[in-house]
Amino acid sequence: MKIMQVLPSLQVGGVERGVIDIVRALKRLGHESVVVSSGGDLVAELKKIGVPHYTLPIHQKTLFGLGLVSKLADIIRREQVEIVHARSRVPGWIVCLATRRTGVPFVTTCHGYYSTHPLSHVMGWGKRVIVISRVVGRHMIDHFNVSPERIRLVHRGVDLSQFQKENERYRDLQKPSAGPFRIINIGRLSPIKGQVEFLHAIHYLRREVQSVEVWLVGSEGKGKHKYTQLLEKTIRQLGLESCVKLLGTRRDIPELLAQSDLLVLSTLVPEAFGRVLIEAGAVGTPVLSTHVGGVLDVIDHGENGILVPCGDVEAMGKAIKDLLMNRALARRLAQHLREKVRSRFTLEQMVEQTVKVYEEVKHHRKILILKLGAMGDVILAVPSLRMIRKKFPDARISLLVDRKFSPLVSVSPYVDEVIPIDRDRLSHPGYFLKLCRRLRREGFDMSIDFQNSKWTHLLGYFSGIGDRYGFMRGRTGFLLNHPDPHFDSPEPPVQNQARILAKLGIRSVDERLELWPDPESEDRVAQWLGTAQNGHDRYIGLVLGSSPKWETKRWPAEFFKNLAGKLVLEKNCKIVLIGAAEDAACAGELSQWPAGHTVNLIGKTSPKELVSLVGRLKVMVTGDTAPLHVASAMGVRIVALFGPTDPRRHVPPGEHIHVVARSLACQPCYRGTCSNHEKFACMRQISVEEVHSQIRKYLAETA
Repeated sequence: MKIMQVLPSLQVGGVERGVIDIVRALKRLGHESVVVSSGGDLVAELKKIGVPHYTLPIHQKTLFGLGLVSKLADIIRREQVEIVHARSRVPGWIVCLATRRTGVPFVTTCHGYYSTHPLSHVMGWGKRVIVISRVVGRHMIDHFNVSPERIRLVHRGVDLSQFQKENERYRDLQKPSAGPFRIINIGRLSPIKGQVEFLHAIHYLRREVQSVEVWLVGSEGKGKHKYTQLLEKTIRQLGLESCVKLLGTRRDIPELLAQSDLLVLSTLVPEAFGRVLIEAGAVGTPVLSTHVGGVLDVIDHGENGILVPCGDVEAMGKAIKDLLMNRALARRLAQHLREKVRSRFTLEQMVEQTVKVYEEVKHHRKILILKLGAMGDVILAVPSLRMIRKKFPDARISLLVDRKFSPLVSVSPYVDEVIPIDRDRLSHPGYFLKLCRRLRREGFDMSIDFQNSKWTHLLGYFSGIGDRYGFMRGRTGFLLNHPDPHFDSPEPPVQNQARILAKLGIRSVDERLELWPDPESEDRVAQWLGTAQNGHDRYIGLVLGSSPKWETKRWPAEFFKNLAGKLVLEKNCKIVLIGAAEDAACAGELSQWPAGHTVNLIGKTSPKELVSLVGRLKVMVTGDTAPLHVASAMGVRIVALFGPTDPRRHVPPGEHIHVVARSLACQPCYRGTCSNHEKFACMRQISVEEVHSQIRKYLAETA
């Protein structure tokens, strides 16, 4: 794999040293790395190990930084990077936008306990979100809406080869340490690191222990010069000039720890992890820390270290004294910590776990399929679902559908999850944004848009999905980064969808429609038909209506009545009337005649019950409406009556579909109202005799 690491700078620090460690280890394992930062002293380390570094001012917290998106995207393409790893918030935004352009997945590592500022949320948008402690993971779940399934706990690790020198100050407990007790505090000079409180604890300690030497190791953070001045002032006020040394930035941390009697971590806020704790453990130096944050992943109080309340200088001073005086206890704690570090916090373990995350990101796909159309549209997407599952057998596939039709596909073997939504509410900003947040939380890698409306284009984009497939349609088509331009091509529906599938490398499509009747609906339909059966099993379904917006698709009710009479008299058939509740008026007369031979189920069937009902028919007569697709999926013989729409584009695949259509000059008009001087001529010119003749042929085939 080729991994890009992106961080603000490569000055000396825990995150920066961690990046150097991991790219060195990745190279030993045969992986390639690229690093992007604003530069720093550690760039020389990258050059030594042959890892390319690109210098960009990626640390700047200004709008200028957004201008780096194109430059970073160019580097990603040029280096053929497979995964980008963002390690800070400001670079995180640039990485997020650049990977959206390139389709390369990105990973984040949360090195801190971030504030809930809106700019911090990008750290929860990676395909995988690495957290360095349990407390950071809980924080990202609770305050950044990150799905637990996307979070991976990878503790920071220490390169034991760099910490081979052991602490010599505890070898012989019978002899006191040479010189004064030496206490070290390592961390960026900042109010949140609690160095002032630590100095007050030292002042408390010196009331009883005078022979003390204190090392404060770390440079001042950007804009924290006043805090450095405060530290110097505090040292003078407390009379600690003779025992406290400000050592600044040091490269010899292992040696300093090995020369110390005790490491004190005095942080005042939830520490994300506390790398210096495991470094002290690696050389066998006892540790004392405030009871905060990720420290608890490392230190078990009284077992391998001592924890004190945050900000309690008296408790800290007393605990320091106890450890300095009870050297047997201090050595036992240090030994236990060293064992824990070697078993759980090594660089090798961190690299192994990180590589597993990279492998997971590379090979595990999470796919969102969008199909928000009517019932027939959802059914027509089933062949595509089948082929996508075949192409990506190990992917997690979710299907976004209108809530009314979600039961149809809830048991489909081709999807892992159905996400039902209220399609009519997408235009409400609150509902739309809430849905985007939910989808973003899921961390989808790919969206396949079979609806291709402005709302589905917007959903794919604002949900942070990297690869977005669909048709270039309307003003929002540009939001797709894998578009097909031929939305209006005159092809059957499944073949039309195949254009999108081809973008995914799917070259052949099994066009069969499928639906999955459920046992409850089967039993209910059996009761409806069984009550009036009287030995008949030749059920003919007549679909009387269509969508209220499409009265032009309806065959006249009197034509259906005449057809029903012929069928009952000649073939001893039973008629089943099918339609929505608004079709009840059309069915009134038919349901009473022929007497005893009609089952009126107008407005009585749910989508799942309609599937079971249609599956029991011998033949169905229908216009271009949802039951047409249901019948095709259930293998029922169909007489399909087409008027205002083009059968070339809308007839579903199937072996037993007979299309009846006229070829008038006004066809197809795709209008719900008729402006022809002969109203509804396209449907009225379809004769009862023609339909009846085809039904007789079908019945003869099944006799």
